[in-house]
Amino acid sequence: MRAVSIQDFIDEVFEHDSSPPAVSTIRRHCDEKDEFGQPVIPGAFKLGKIWKIDLDCYYRVMERRLFESGDGVSASPEEEAFAANLAKVLATPD
Repeated sequence: MRAVSIQDFIDEVFEHDSSPPAVSTIRRHCDEKDEFGQPVIPGAFKLGKIWKIDLDCYYRVMERRLFESGDGVSASPEEEAFAANLAKVLATPD
């Protein structure tokens, strides 16, 4: 488990995004569910009054969502490259 703050989550997950979401946006999504009843931000949990996000859980669930969409459509090369890059980042020691 790698529990990080919302700002650290944004810094890691959206590091190459030219306009990452605001902390308040991620905080709001931490407590929301999607149309299938799944957490919008997998791995988000409250530690006292603050939100933390387990990066290991987040990446594992998002990778599964990416490759097991259930619609019979394979992931695009860009999606596969993104997932491979995430795996590489996770494998790199802090």
